[in-house]
Amino acid sequence: MVYTALLPKSWFRVQLTHASEDKQPRRGGKTLIEQLRDRCPTLANPAKAYYVPPWHLPQGDMQTIYLYTQHFKPAGCAIEYEREIFEFADGGKAGIDWALPRKDAGPSTPLIILVPGIGGTSYDYYARSFIHSLRKQLPECQVAVLQSRGCNGVELVTPKAFHGGLTDDLREFVEHIAKRLPGTPLIGIGFSLGANILTKYVGEEGHNCRFHAAASVCNPFDIDMTVNKMSQPTFKNRYLYAAALTRSLIAMFTSNQKAIMAGDIELDANAIRTARNMTEFNEAYTARVFGYGSAKELNMSGSCVQHIKNIHIPMLFINALDDPMCYKQTIPIDEIKQNPNLVLAVTRHGGHLAYFGGTGLAPWLPPQLTQFVGAMLEWV
Repeated sequence: MVYTALLPKSWFRVQLTHASEDKQPRRGGKTLIEQLRDRCPTLANPAKAYYVPPWHLPQGDMQTIYLYTQHFKPAGCAIEYEREIFEFADGGKAGIDWALPRKDAGPSTPLIILVPGIGGTSYDYYARSFIHSLRKQLPECQVAVLQSRGCNGVELVTPKAFHGGLTDDLREFVEHIAKRLPGTPLIGIGFSLGANILTKYVGEEGHNCRFHAAASVCNPFDIDMTVNKMSQPTFKNRYLYAAALTRSLIAMFTSNQKAIMAGDIELDANAIRTARNMTEFNEAYTARVFGYGSAKELNMSGSCVQHIKNIHIPMLFINALDDPMCYKQTIPIDEIKQNPNLVLAVTRHGGHLAYFGGTGLAPWLPPQLTQFVGAMLEWV
């Protein structure tokens, strides 16, 4: 447990990857990385950008497990929301949670759209802690959390629920917001598989993307490789991460079985309920209802890595090398280097969406994202 005290501070420096500055976009006399160094010093300034894990939670698994316990503790990050039920063109519904107090719409009221991980909600600690930070530093911003269909108390009314590469629902919501709140600056932030969805969407939209900027946190990038590694018969996979994800997917199916089985696609309910891992679940349910021939085809099609070259807005990626759910082998360093609009910030530690620091376990991630939002709103 004295690990953090035995190593030099340079060991914990945030490592940045980006295109050379002469290729980067320039606004107001500054390149993208210059703006980040100036306005996001604890993330992008080499003299100040460090993430040192707490001595009593030095490892990624420990941090990730501790994060899970914080989802049930609103104290210190109590956020109130106003629920909007958004109906998609196919009749499906999702809960959009607007952080209170609501702000008057307009060019001076930026909207931050959060895309949680699959099955994630506005109540998750990483969402609440970010909103808490944003309120302190950028109170003029408002936040909407776009949750997946069938999540956080919204009944699933279509056979299709969600998957890690589904961008149609995000696209429809963003188009709706662009018409409903014209002139409002939009910034997207995605977490975990929500980061994959957001990144894929931004790449698919290309020059037509309505976001002013975007950030991706703990992105798996390559879903097929990630699922394959999580399917390996290790203790952690069998009893922790893969098992927990599979149980949550089966619980979603069980809660919404009537709507799912009412569709035109023939499904084996028993095979879905007894799936031993994510691949079996996706073979029995997700791939079939979304029109894919196999779980592998679903994973390959849904991975955002193939769309990174088409991103044309400034986008920040934050990943930890000890993330037990999104593996360092999937981080597309070369692809990010080749796109002048992208910056990758990699830390040695932090786990999956955790990033606790100090003896008080204050979250390190929310201030970095808040700084990024402010930097991008200023960089015009």
